[in-house]
Amino acid sequence: MWEKFREEKLSEFKRAEVDEEIRDLLELINSVEVFVTLSSCAGRIAVMDMPSFGEKLESVFLGKWHSPPDFDEVLKAVKRGRKTTWLMMHPPIVHVACRDLESAEKILSVAKKAGFRRSGLISFKKLVVEIASPERLEVVVSENGKMADENFLKINYEYAVKKLLRSRERMKKFEMEFKEAFL
Repeated sequence: MWEKFREEKLSEFKRAEVDEEIRDLLELINSVEVFVTLSSCAGRIAVMDMPSFGEKLESVFLGKWHSPPDFDEVLKAVKRGRKTTWLMMHPPIVHVACRDLESAEKILSVAKKAGFRRSGLISFKKLVVEIASPERLEVVVSENGKMADENFLKINYEYAVKKLLRSRERMKKFEMEFKEAFL
């Protein structure tokens, strides 16, 4: 049953649009027969317009970048906001289905060793481990088209970039730890 499930997910992976910044890591994980990656993201900086707090389904991305954008790009995106406009940095997240509990425990241990403290088993049924970095930023930068002070935006933008770059370093550490543990 595992082999069929894994084969199906690997086939989906080959056809999927994958963030370039995380592709090599996912291929590395998928090279080990006890794992298969599911939905994953390399982390990103985004500007999102929300009708009201928590209504993500009705929200619109005004800008989304997997690599650090120029401040001017972020500023342009924020200026297009008409509702509650957020500047966000979301960390990398990798979902890995594991063949058995032992392999799930081992990859979780590797993730924690690499600094992915927000990692854990999120599905007992399919033994899915979520590897998540603690870096995150979400701040309101505009309300009803009235932007916060540009200096405030610049400071938070700089922190978002620092956090994204720190999370990428954590991914490199995870890759090294993974190779040491499984290859």
